[in-house]
Order: sequence, then C-alpha cells, then structure tokens
Amino acid sequence: MKSPDEKKSPGFLGSPPFTSFFKRSPRRKHQSLSTAEELGGEWRSQSEQQLGTASLLSPPPLKRPSKSFPRSMSLQSSSDTSTLLNPMSPSLGLRTLDPEPEMKASSVGGSDENRPLMRSVRIAGVSVLLGAKQLTKPISLKLIVNGEDFVKLPLRYDHVADPAATLRWDIQPHLTIRANTTLTLQLRRRRGWPKSPVFAEASVSFEDAVEAIRSSVYQDDVTTYQLILRDDPAVIIDLVAEPESLQANLDLAKDKARELRSLLSHLGKSRDFLQRLLAYGAAISEIDPFAKAALSSVKVLWKQLEERENIDRTVIGLAEEMARTLSYIEDVEQFARLHQLKKALEEVIPLMDDTTNFIIKYTNRTLKEKVFDAPFFEDDIEALRKKFNVFKQQFDRGLAVQGTGDVDWIVKHLASVEDNRILETLKPRGFEVPRPAPPCMEGTRRDVFGEIDEWMDDEKAPNILWIRGFPGVGKSSIASSVMATLARRNRLGSKFIFEREKATTLTPNVLWRNVAYDLAKLYPSIRKVILEKLKDEELDIEYIETSNVKALFRELIEEPIEAQAQADPIPAGRLPVVVIDAVDECGGRDGISSEQRHRLLSTIRRWANLPPKFKLIVTSRIEQDIHTKLADVSEVIDLSLGTNSPAALQDINLFFRKHFAKIASKYESLPPNWPGIPVCDRLTVRAAGLFLWAKTAIQYINLGEPVEQLNLLLEGTSLGDMAVLYTTVLEWGFSQPSPTVSEGFRQFVGAIIFAKEPLMKQQLRRLLPCEPTMFDHILRGIDSVLDPLDMASGVLSFSHESFIEFLLDSKCPENFRVDQEFEQRNMARFTLAVMVEELRFNITGFRTSHTKNIAVKGLEDGMKATTLGYASRFWMHHVQVIPWDDGIFEQIRVVILDKFLFWLEVLSACGSIYDASSTLEALRVWCEGKADEEFLDFVEDALKFLDAFSGAMHHSLPHIYISALPFAPSNSKVAQRFRRHFPRTVHVDENTFLEWPRVVFTVEEHDGAVNCAAFSPDGKLIVSGSSDKTVIVCDAENGDIRTGPMEEHVGYIGAVAFSGDGKLLASGSDDCTVKIWDTESGDLIAELRDPSAEHECAVTSVVFLSTDEGLPWRLASSYFDSCIRIWDVSETPGSESFGQLLQVLEGHKGGVTTIAYSPDGTKIASGSVDRSIHVWDASTGEPLNDEPFEGHMSCVTSVAFSPDGLRLASASEDETIQIWNLESGAISVGPLEGHTEAVTSIAWSPDGKRLVSGSLDGILILWDSESGNVVCEPFTGHKSGVTSVAFSPRGHRILSSSMDRSLRVWDAEFSFDHIESESEPEPYTLTPFLDIPAHQDNLKCVAFSPDGLRIVSGSDDETIRLWDAETGEPIHDVHFHREDLDGHHWHRFPKPPSHSKGVDVVAYSPDGVLIASGGAGGGDGDVCIWDSESGELLQPVLRGHSGGITSIHFLPSDNRLVSGSQDNTIRVWDTHTGETVVGPLTPHTAWITSIAVSPDGTMIASASNNGMICVLDTLTGEEIGERLTSANDNSINCIAFDTHDSNRLLATSTRIEYEEDDNEVRTHSLTLWDLENGDEIWKIEEAHHDVILCLAVSPKGRYAASGSADETINIWDLSTGELVLGPLEGHTGTIFSIAFNHDGTRLVSGSGDEAIRVWDVSSVDDIRGCFVGARPAEFSDNAGYRNGWIVKSRRELEEKECLLLWVPPWCRSGIWWPRNTAVISEVSMKLDLRTFVHGERWFECYDPHVDS
Repeated sequence: MKSPDEKKSPGFLGSPPFTSFFKRSPRRKHQSLSTAEELGGEWRSQSEQQLGTASLLSPPPLKRPSKSFPRSMSLQSSSDTSTLLNPMSPSLGLRTLDPEPEMKASSVGGSDENRPLMRSVRIAGVSVLLGAKQLTKPISLKLIVNGEDFVKLPLRYDHVADPAATLRWDIQPHLTIRANTTLTLQLRRRRGWPKSPVFAEASVSFEDAVEAIRSSVYQDDVTTYQLILRDDPAVIIDLVAEPESLQANLDLAKDKARELRSLLSHLGKSRDFLQRLLAYGAAISEIDPFAKAALSSVKVLWKQLEERENIDRTVIGLAEEMARTLSYIEDVEQFARLHQLKKALEEVIPLMDDTTNFIIKYTNRTLKEKVFDAPFFEDDIEALRKKFNVFKQQFDRGLAVQGTGDVDWIVKHLASVEDNRILETLKPRGFEVPRPAPPCMEGTRRDVFGEIDEWMDDEKAPNILWIRGFPGVGKSSIASSVMATLARRNRLGSKFIFEREKATTLTPNVLWRNVAYDLAKLYPSIRKVILEKLKDEELDIEYIETSNVKALFRELIEEPIEAQAQADPIPAGRLPVVVIDAVDECGGRDGISSEQRHRLLSTIRRWANLPPKFKLIVTSRIEQDIHTKLADVSEVIDLSLGTNSPAALQDINLFFRKHFAKIASKYESLPPNWPGIPVCDRLTVRAAGLFLWAKTAIQYINLGEPVEQLNLLLEGTSLGDMAVLYTTVLEWGFSQPSPTVSEGFRQFVGAIIFAKEPLMKQQLRRLLPCEPTMFDHILRGIDSVLDPLDMASGVLSFSHESFIEFLLDSKCPENFRVDQEFEQRNMARFTLAVMVEELRFNITGFRTSHTKNIAVKGLEDGMKATTLGYASRFWMHHVQVIPWDDGIFEQIRVVILDKFLFWLEVLSACGSIYDASSTLEALRVWCEGKADEEFLDFVEDALKFLDAFSGAMHHSLPHIYISALPFAPSNSKVAQRFRRHFPRTVHVDENTFLEWPRVVFTVEEHDGAVNCAAFSPDGKLIVSGSSDKTVIVCDAENGDIRTGPMEEHVGYIGAVAFSGDGKLLASGSDDCTVKIWDTESGDLIAELRDPSAEHECAVTSVVFLSTDEGLPWRLASSYFDSCIRIWDVSETPGSESFGQLLQVLEGHKGGVTTIAYSPDGTKIASGSVDRSIHVWDASTGEPLNDEPFEGHMSCVTSVAFSPDGLRLASASEDETIQIWNLESGAISVGPLEGHTEAVTSIAWSPDGKRLVSGSLDGILILWDSESGNVVCEPFTGHKSGVTSVAFSPRGHRILSSSMDRSLRVWDAEFSFDHIESESEPEPYTLTPFLDIPAHQDNLKCVAFSPDGLRIVSGSDDETIRLWDAETGEPIHDVHFHREDLDGHHWHRFPKPPSHSKGVDVVAYSPDGVLIASGGAGGGDGDVCIWDSESGELLQPVLRGHSGGITSIHFLPSDNRLVSGSQDNTIRVWDTHTGETVVGPLTPHTAWITSIAVSPDGTMIASASNNGMICVLDTLTGEEIGERLTSANDNSINCIAFDTHDSNRLLATSTRIEYEEDDNEVRTHSLTLWDLENGDEIWKIEEAHHDVILCLAVSPKGRYAASGSADETINIWDLSTGELVLGPLEGHTGTIFSIAFNHDGTRLVSGSGDEAIRVWDVSSVDDIRGCFVGARPAEFSDNAGYRNGWIVKSRRELEEKECLLLWVPPWCRSGIWWPRNTAVISEVSMKLDLRTFVHGERWFECYDPHVDS
C-alpha cells in the first residue's frame, strides 16, 4: 500500500487554475510541526491572508480568487485520486499535511464517539475541469442514483471557447443522499453517432462522503467541502454537512419551485385569446372542418399545458408548506416525549429530503417532459403529498395527546431554554470533568461499599465522608465505582476529579462552579436561587471567574442549598451526593503549601455546616493539612488500615485471577486457569494490599510474552514495593540504556512531571530537542505507566502519582532518576527556544481589528493547544525555580527585547494577558543583581505598559499594535523600541505625553460615592466602602473583585479597616453599626452595636489593633455621638465573647470623625468636629495630654501616626494639614497648604518620609514630612472629591477613593527616587491654575460672545477664562481677578481668583461688552460684572443672594441682568448701579434650578426642583398665566425660550417612580410648552439616559440642543421634537453647559471632564469637523465610548460592537471627535489618522524593515 506521501495527487492540480492554489513542497525527513501547523480553528485559517511579514514561516499568499482549494488530503475511496478540498478557507501556507496520527486527531477535534451521527449528506454542486480533454461539443451532466437515472443537468458550452474553463453545475435545492446510496455522475457530450455520449464517469457513496467530511481538518469551521472524485477530467462535488442545512435546503427548494413558469404563462395576452377561442370552438368547428381539426389539436395541447400548470402549483405549495412546517417541528421536537410523536418527527426528515430531491428532478425536466410527461410526475407528487398528510395527522394527534394536561409543562420547558443558556455561564468554557479512574472490579471492595451505603442513609452522620489512604490503595477506583452507582440511582449530585498535572485548570473555583451547575440542573429550588443571582447580575461571569473561593462557595453552594432545604423536601432516594476525588492533588506540585489547596479545604470544611442530608464524599491521601481540616467534621474510611485485611487480599486475588484469564484467552498454548491459584496467591501477598501494585503488574505482563514477563516479576522479593515494580518496568522497557537514551528519558518524563498543565503528544514532540525516533522509543518504553485514557486523547500523563514520586526518589536507578532543578532548567531552555523561534507578528491570522478575541471561534483553545501557547504562558514558572543561568538569560533577552509584543499577542490569544505582569515581576526578582540596567529598565517600563493596556490587549489582540503602542508615552522604552516598526497606526503628537501617567489602574465597581478604602497588611488586597451600602474587596494588582459586594449594611459606609493578619475586615456605617467580615469569603462574622447608647449615631471610623503576630486584639470605632468605643476581637470569631464592648472613651465636645492607633498600640488619637485632637492611653482610656491639640480652624477630618510613633499628622476642612510633635504637643511642621477644598484624608509612607493627602478638590498631594514641601506635581484624575488615601505596605503604590464612584491606584515610586537622589531636594512649587492651559475642575458654564469669536467659561477651579473660539487657544491678556479675594488659595492663585467657591454661571451681554458671572453653592451667592476686553470688575460685587447662583441672563435690550439662586429667589439687577431693581421674587418654595428670558425681553421664566415653571413679567415681577407642571415630574432642571417665539418654552424634567420591589426608576424628559394655553406641544419621555442639565436653542429657533449627565449631547428639531443629530459623544464627564454661536453653526459644551468642546453643527448630515479627508468611516456621529473603546455605535449590542480604537483613561477627555473644531483640555489630542489601517487591513500596520 502506498504511503500518504507517495499517493498519487490529482494531475489537474498542476494546471490552471489550480497552480495558483497549490505549491508542492518536498517532505523532509523527521519534519517537525511548526506552530502554524499546530494551530486549529477559524482564526488559524486566516493566518496567511496577511501580506509581507505577516506570515514569516510561509510564502506570501497570492490574491484569493472566487474559489480556492487550499489543501488536499488523501482519502480512501474507489478512486486512487480521490481528494477532499475545502473551498471556504483562504490559503494556508501552501504546506502538505503532516500525516502523524496524533496531529490528525488534534486537527479533527475528537473521537468518532463525540461526533453527531450524520444521517444524510447534501450535494450542492459539481465542477469539472477537462484538463487534457479537448472537446468541441457541449457537455451535460447526468446524475444516477443507485443505478437509476435521476436527472440530466443542462448543457454547458464554456469549454468550447476556453478549454481551461471550469464547468459548473449548481444543484438547487441540494441533492440529498442517505445510507446505502451511491451517486454516479456521467459526463455526456451531445450524441455523435455511433459513439457513446458518455465520455467520463465517477461515483461516490454516502459512506465515502461521510468519511471525507469527518477526516477533514476543517470540519469544525466550515459547512461546505469539496471532494475530488477523479482526475483528467477532474470531477469535484460540493458536500454540505451543516446540521441545520435542512431548513436552508427547503427554502432553496421553495424558491426554485417559485421560479416555475408554465408555457401558458409565457403566452401573456395571447392566453386570453386562446381561452375565448376554445370556448367558442364547437360553433366554429361546425362551420369549417379544417378549423375543427386544428382546434382539436390545440385543445389537446391546451389540456396538457393546464395539467402542467396545476402540477407546478402543487409543487410550489408542497415546498412552501414543508418549509413553513419545519421550524415549528424543530420547536416541538425539543419537548416531544410521546413515542408516536417522536416517531413521526423522526420520519419527516427523510420525507422532506425526498421532496427536495424531487424538485431537483422536476425543475430540470426536458422540454418533452415539461409538455407531454406531466401526468407521470403527478403520481410522484401525489405520493409525496400523501406521505406528508399522514405525517401531519400523526403529528397533530401526537401533539394533542401529549398536550392533554401538558401545555403548562411545554410552556415552562420552552422558557427553560433561556434559563439553561444562562446557567451555562457557570461552567468554564470548554470545561469537562476529567475521566474517572477505572472502577473497582465487580465483586471487590464490598465491605467498603457497604460502609458507604450505611453512611449515605444515615442523616445523623456527618455529611462529609472522607475516604483516605496511602497511594495505591484504590481510592480513585472506589470513587469511580461510587460515582457510577450514584448515577444509576439518580443520586449523583455532581462529581469532580483533581489532577496534579492540571493544577492551573482544575481549581477550587472551577470545582464549585461545576457543582453548582450540576445541582441546578437537578433541583428546582437550587436552580431558582442561582438563576436569580445570574439574572439580577448579582453574579456575572467576571465576578464568577475572579471571586475568591469562599465567596463563590457562599453564593453558589451554601445559599442555594439552604434554599432547597427550606423548600419541598427531596425524596430520600434522590438526595444528592457530591463526589470529589483526589483532593490532595489540588494545587499541583506545591502540595501542602498551595494556596489553592488551602482554599479548597476551607470550603470543604464549610460543607459540614450545610443540612446533613446533603452529602459530600472526598478522597485523598493522608496528609496533615487535610487531616486538620476534615478529621473533626467528617466520617472517615481509612483504606490504609485494611490494606492487608482478608477482604482486601481477597479482592486483589480476584483481580489477578480475572485478568490472568483474559491474558490466557489470547494464547491457545495457555490453559484457561493460567498461571494457577498458587501464583495468584503469591502475587496477592506481594501486592501487600496495594491495588496499584496489582494493576501495574498486570500492565507489565501485558507488555511482552506473558510467561517471561511473569517470571521476571516473580523474581522480585519486596512486598508491595512499588519502587521495585517500577524499576522492573523501566529496566524491561530500556535494557541497558545509553547515556543518550537516559538523557532523553529524563527530559521526556521531566517535561511531563514539571509541565504546568498536561502536554499533548504533539506539544511535547515539538518542545523536546530529541530525534523523532528517540521520542517514539521513550514513549514505547513507558507505555505501561502512562494513563491509557489520556493517551487516547493525545495527552501524556502518568497513570498514578506514585510513579512520579519514584522518579524523584533516591530508590530510582540513577540513569532514570529525575533531578528537579536540572529538568526545570531544561524546561526553561526548551520553552524559551520555542518562543525565540516561533514568535512573530499576527501569528494567529486575526482577521479584523474591529472584533474582540472572544468573537473568534477557537482562538483561545486553539492557541493553548500549541507548544508556543504553553511556552508563552509558563516559561517563567520554570525559570524562577532555578538559579541564575547566563544562557537562559540570553534567551530571555531575545524574547523580551525583540519579541515582547509578539509574546503579548500569544498571551492575548490564550486569554492570559493578565498573567504577563506577574511573569515580569517574577523575572525582575530573578534578575535582581544579575541583569544589566538597560534590561531591567525595559522590564520596568514593560510593567507600566501592561498596567496601562492589559485590559485592551486582553479583549482584542490587534490593539496591542494599533491602540496600545501608539498611545504609550514617547519616553516609554517599549514605544521607543517597537513603534518605528508600526508606521501605519494612529499618530499622536510625541510631545503630548512624555512619561507614563501615575495612575496604574482604576476600579469602578461601586454604584455610589466611594467613601473609604484601605490596603490589606500584605498589600495584596484593597477594601472599599461606599454610599451604595456595600463593601468590596479587590485585587491590589489589577482591581478584580475578590470578595463581595457585601450588602448587610442599611446605611452609607464611611469607614473600613483590615485586621493585622488580613483575615478580618471591619466596616462602619451610618446605620450605627460596625460589622466584621471574613475577608476571603465575605461572610458576616459579627455586628457590633452598643446597647447602652442613648441614641444611635453614625460610625465615622474603625481601626484594628493586632498582636505582634498580627492576630486581631482590639477594634476601635468612633461615632458622631462624641464617643470612641473599644471592642474585644481577640477570641474566636463566632464565640460569645467576640465583639464584647470593653470601653467607651468620652471627652470630645462634638462628633468624633477620625481615630488611629499608634504603631505600638499604646495610644489612640482622635479628631472631631470640635476642631480638636485628643490622644488617649489605649489600655486605660485616659487622655495623655492635659489639653487637646488645637490649631485647626474647622472640623478635623483625619489623623495618622507616623511609622515611628513620634509624630501625628492631622487634616481638616480648613484645607490644611498639621504635623504634631507627640511629646510636646506642638506643631512641628505646618500648616501645609496646597489644597483648595477640605482635606479629607492623609497617610504616611512606610518610611515616614512622605505624607499623602486627598481633598474634595479632587487631587492628591505628596508632601515631604520633614520640610512640609510639596514633593511633586499633584495626582490628578478624579472627577470629584477624594475621600480617602492610603500607602501600600511597600510604599510603591498610593490608593485613593472618590465621590466619583471610583478607586484609583497610583504609582508612587517616581517620587521616591526624587527624594532619595537629592539630600536636600528643591521645594516643588504648585503650578498656578491660570498657568495651565485648561480648567482644573468641573467646567460648569460656557457661552459664546455675540460675534462668535470668543468663548467664556467658568469652573469649580474658581476661575473665569476666555478662549479663541476658532483655535481653542487661551486669550492670555484678559484675566478676571477680584481684589477682595487676594490671598485666597495663594498657592494656586498668585493673583486672586474670580469667585471663592467656583463659578457656576456666565453670560455675555447682548453687545458683548460685559460678562456676568455667578458664584457656586456653599454660600457664594455673589454676582460679578466684568469688562469683557480687560477682565476688570466693573461694579462692586452684586450681593443679595444667600445661596449659589444657578442661572444668569442679560435682558436683550437694556442694562438689566436677571439671576436665580438656590435661596429660592430671583433678582433683576441694574448693571450700571449694581442695585436690585426687581425682587427679590419668590415664585417657588424650592430652589431655582433655571431661568430664561424671552426673546423680546418681556418675560422671565423660572423653574424649580419642585417640578413647577412660573412665568413672570420682567418689569413688575408679577406672574403671567397659570403655572406649568407636568404630571409626575419631580423637578424641572433647565428651561430655554424658543429664540423666535416668546410663547414657546423648552424644559427638561426628571420623574422618579418606584417599582414593586422599591427600585427607583428615573425618566428624563424634554417638553416644548405653549405658554398661551399651557399645553404641551410635544414631549419626549426618554430624551437622555441621565438627568438633562442644560439646554440651548439655535439663533433661528430651528434646533434645540440638550446636554446630560449621560455625557452626551442631542440636537432636536424644535418644531417636531425629532432627534436630528446625536447622541454626540466625546465628553467623559457630566455635561453642565452648552451654547450655540451667533449663526448656529457651532455648539460649545463644558463638562465635568474639565474639557470644553466646540462642535461643527452647520450640517446635521455631513461631518465637517477636524477629520475631513482622513476620518475612518466608522468614526462618525454614531461613534461613542464603551469601556474606553471608540466603537462604531454605542447603541449596538456589545457582542456586535465594532472596535476602532482603545483610548487610555488619561487621554479620553482630550481626544478630538469627528465634529470637533476645538478641544480645550489639559491634554488636547488631535489624532492623525491619515495612515491608520484597521479592520481587515489592520495587519498592514507592521513593517519589519523600518529601521528608524
């Protein structure tokens, strides 16, 4: 038989057009698989589409024609040249396939038993290439089915003009063939007598077609395949095997039938004439006999044509009815239970196939058949109709019978389909429980199974059964038998098997997710609870995957099972039993020190607290940590105690006898009872109770000639010594191995032992440097100790852990013994070698940058299955356990310095990008003191690169290159090294960002202001508390949620703290309680409340005091009732004495806001609203100072002891910080001034050199604690006030929480270098706000000058500024200073600011000469009038309002100004005199939210947050008409007059409603009112998704614009209320203010993101902004931000979103959007998109040949 390499290839492949698809490459001996050949799936097939170096291991592909034939595979069939082709995939590197069996198995994707049964195959078309045949006559194709003519397809003429042309017959609908069917294809030329018309013939059977499809490497990715049946001429058929293709085929049949058009139809108007002629035919025929004869012929023909037309209608009707019925059939099929109904459903599919085949035959009739043979087809049609009618009767009857009393069940079942889909999210994608070990042989272990049965039936017994024993005693076989028995009894709740080699995938997280999924499938109450959590997004996939195990156990196991226990009782015979095998293998080789194992045992122990009827069986070795956790809460079956018991020996003896009988049956020369009872008894004694010994002995005997093998085995002397047995196995498998063989053996088994996850055979073959023959030799030699089930699926693993222990033990012969360090070094070398060789750009062939990785089928699993995928994920795991090695470091240098981005690409494809940081951290530690500075600097920068971009790179790998790299700062080592090789990406001004921003990552998991946050003592976790009443624990490295949200509080949470060991955390709330939680699980341990307190009051601060060992000792909490309470937390949580109140400290005269323990625990410091600081003796509770520390001018908000305990820092609402000498009580440093609002929190660095402070001004400042100088530029980025700050224990990170609902982690290390590098660093001077070319706080108001040339703006940063409206540049020669504010915030304002509390409103006078401004809330009710050209204050400040100014307007024709205020009043001012000329008016009982002045100046409209609108006379202040109010609207937020009609008023409102579950629902509406009659002209209920804060009407009154807290702008047609433009996106904060320019062509907006944007709105259809001529089509008005991505449309579903770019947080507020003509921001970034390639051309961004 020919080998696959020698098999003849179709000759036509060397001729056009196939030369463009194939290139034959000679096979090299021992050719190893490349990474590209290992890859599989949809994504892999795209790899060679790229140009240039996009595919470095293969030639550049040719342009793909309309049909391509990328690969051929030999196929055993009747033809020597039968080949399977797949036309649906692009060119794949022009290689031949490696025929190795393991590669084939991997490519095909599984064994036959896992494949769906194929009942039919469809033929979609036939292609013919004549090749050397030179034919001049037209050719037709006849199809013959099982020897009978089926249909003749039309003639083809293409080859007459072009001999190389491809002849093509599309078969529509597709021809269906089923089992035992053979299709013959005859190529026929037009008859040339006497020659036969048949000049070529080919056949294919159903079985051949099925085998061809199943052997295809493409079967998972495509639905159409091409099978070459013969050569010269080449005959190729298209096969369709898509499971859902029946519906598609029926639709094709229906469409084809509809094309039927009878000859009568072609007659047109003549048809009417003939009908009339035949109607009068009898009369005419009597007149003329010749006419009679002619009419008689016409009548016969007419009747035949009518018959054909009726048949056509019948065919069309049958096809349409079947197509319509099929979808309903598929719906019913899923809940069919009645036998008759099931049978009818099974029989209808072949019937429908027969119908489509008939339509093929019918629609391809000859002209003769069409005209004269219609009656013959009528019989076929009638037979099909009868069959279909019988089916319908059976179907209706079966459905009616099943539906009797069953309708509710059907409805519920259909609804459960969606529930099942939701439940599927519990299971990790692609996860399957490992196969159980072989079960115990029948008749053995009866005593053990008896004990298990007794325990299962005993509800008083512990609900955990621990089956334990030494290695080899059969624990896993017993577990396997128990699983099978429970499954038969319908009691197997769930099963799980840990394997040491799969420690990275078989985790406790995966265990409990799998258990929850299985239990939810079985028990309705459990299902209900879990579904509610999933549907309410209480649990989402991100939380499930990242949450800690204890929390997951509570959410998925404890709460659902407790709910089931309270529901209807489960019958005793169905009570669930969960089985977990091999608990000791959890955590892999880390064993007892594994954190995973510790967490697993903690959760297993918690199972004991569940109702006793819910049973759990676990098996493991006897190890100390397992014994400690389980011994006292479980029933124990110790198999080790009975290893030599009579029952155990009898079982092993039976095992030997049965297996020897099987061996003897294979040899005629052996007697049936061979080797006899004495030998079996002898071997039983030798086994010493170890089933593993017996099993391995049988495997050893099976390896060779049985008598010889048995004799060798009997020569041993040790009893039950696995080492002797294993030595015998190895010495037989490797007789006198050479040093080369021994080395290869150790490398081979070392790779299996130390691999971080099981390796596939082809992965190991690629990884090891040995020859293929050596690989095969070693594989055969250890065959008896490999797991046969894993081997069958291509995975290499040992059948028992004891063999690994033997190889590592001194008992193992030296030439086989494995040295851990040496083999780990080998693994490091091998993995790095693979990476050096194979890492390259776009290795996955990612098709388009517009999609996420998850949208590419098979991407993650396919890459993980490659050797490169393994190497890229785990190389550092092998490196970090070995000493420094110069050779390995050189390999690492190549990977990190030359292929860093390619490595990230592989990690992204594997879904492992977040592991890159820990890999580099480990590398940094390994290199410390050894590697050169250049390399270490690059690693540091690479870590920053990962901190900034991991999220984007995780979601879409092309954006490593087209998003991450372009936005990296100019001085980034990564950018400098790689950016030049990617010239066709977005370009950013190199001077925009020079250094990395200091924010490492942001956490946005809370739904309210984050009031407090803290690092855990080990720095690994962060806890936060929020106004949303929850506590959350996050990972301090990446921000992923670890525990929570914990939701027991009923009030805002204002304080959180970790215990010294990090195991407990405390939270204090406005609900007057302190709650103590288990950090890992999130369980509530205790609630502390003082029962003797006279009245309840809010908890403001909590802090733990721990022992020297870190154990909790005391907890102090402060309250607004002026007290501090000390609680005992030294006892075991849950005990009666835990949480006992020990002391109450009293002395403050106002609420205590903050407390702190000194580092040695002897003192407590407290701060209060009474402005004082007290220091207390922690043991006695007595004050340590005669007088409290006093020096602050307002409430003390935070106190903190220095690390040496000698100083105390305090912060206050007076915007200052003081540092006190504790011994003297005097201020040693301070006051420190730099903040512009209340300082809320302070924290010391671990070395005591620095102090960080956070403030309501939204910034953090780092101070030198000795000098009080500012160390560096403040940390900016929060959009609202900072509520708490903290240093990490290492001091390299700073944590901040904010009222903007976020946590931020900042890089603090740059400032360390600054201090340590200079003995006396220069003081850092804070940059004055006016020297920064943008506002530094919420931008509250904007307005165009009347001529449209300037923009005035006001901000919470207390300044008014002027800008050039065209360029966005500041107008430097105009400043707005108030001399009465001189000295106010001097550190930020060398010259005084404009307002003391911020600027909320600004307005230009109609002539542009004046600018008016109003102060913000907090008591600044000032109104100022400025000269717009000079900035000079023209009048003394207009005072009269006692609250902040909410709205301000000039009257259009005189010198008056109108203002509205939070003091509920309206005033009209004379701008010349500064006097109030009308008012104060109080038309509302609530504060004024907005006022508007009519175009003619005669009316003032005012709105209030009580939902009312009043209209007042400008001169008199009297109300005009009725007040306007809209039903149920709670507040009116903003109003504006139509600029051309004083009788039309536009208003925005918010309505608050409550659902049944008290959930608040807010509706944000836009209404146009008619003031004459008080009617609503139109109203848009959902104008925005959040509160609408600003309105503007264009000068001509055509359009209205609205701005919202949802960060968007909408533009509406004012007459109709239709949305004509928007939502316009670009802002990343609340939009507070918008305004049109004088001609309505520009719109300006101001936002909480501190940016001003000018928009071109001259056309609502065309974009005329900054990107004309260079803007990608996807970057349009519909584009928006979604989680940092610029997407084509934010309104698209997330799974369909089109990704354009990912923008890092520090750039977002300054990015120019399509309609922007100016963006005024601290970082204004206009993207250069001229060379930007994206979408399906994204790979063109790379040019490896660019050197500079």
